[in-house]
Amino acid sequence: MTVALLVIGNEILDGSTTDTNSGWVSRQIAGRGAGVVRTAVVPDDPREIAQGLDFLLQAAPRLVITLGGLGPTRDDLTVEAVAGYFGIKTAEHPDAIRIVNKRYAALAAEGRLTDATSPAAQQARAKMTRLPQGGIALDNQVGAAPGVWLDVREDLAILNLPGVPSELKHIVLNEAGPHLERVLGTGYFRSATVVTSTNDESELSGALVAFDAKHADPAVYLKSRAKRFGKDVRMQVTISVRGSGLDDVTDRLTVAIEDFRGELAEASIKVQSVTFDD
Repeated sequence: MTVALLVIGNEILDGSTTDTNSGWVSRQIAGRGAGVVRTAVVPDDPREIAQGLDFLLQAAPRLVITLGGLGPTRDDLTVEAVAGYFGIKTAEHPDAIRIVNKRYAALAAEGRLTDATSPAAQQARAKMTRLPQGGIALDNQVGAAPGVWLDVREDLAILNLPGVPSELKHIVLNEAGPHLERVLGTGYFRSATVVTSTNDESELSGALVAFDAKHADPAVYLKSRAKRFGKDVRMQVTISVRGSGLDDVTDRLTVAIEDFRGELAEASIKVQSVTFDD
């Protein structure tokens, strides 16, 4: 199954905030045996969001995940813009109302914010309770804005996630799991970092080519990770494997590491360490 990511936020494009969410989400998707085929970054503008969706949907993903733009402020436009793109109306959702009210009451009780009752504050909060018709509210126990799951049609679903990393991670790990499993299935992803004795990436070229020739399976991937030149630098290589069963993935990763170790030995390059990135 394939997934596309739409990162939304002026702050990403102007450099004031660094996007770490898309990398984290991509690893979670890979862990299910699926893959991210496209990523786009757009500002908080309904027209740009629509153009971003146009671009992503050209790849026919099974799931589109949007990152950012779910909050109470005027520039948080994601839910309305995505729903409008698909011609779906939004309305107050009872579960979203419950989630937002509960979170604001808890935050006020903890003294983390003023329990504002002004019309402007109430209107801003109400904005987060409007979901596309047919959408499912996903509880956000870290922030306030609910995530949204929407089955647009049989072959396409949308997952709207907040841009605050801690909120996004909570929803993915605690609330979105059943929906992700239904659409993407279950799967596993494991990788390992191999540190070699050489400080010259070009010396790895032969071993990399030889490894690729023996591993035509696209589920087994090897990538060198050169960061800089220097006498103290040791070239690192990441080997990753994905598949439907954890034991099978682990076994194939072990075999791939040993095969690559053999190719390095042929090139008189030693392995200094192997670290599994669980």
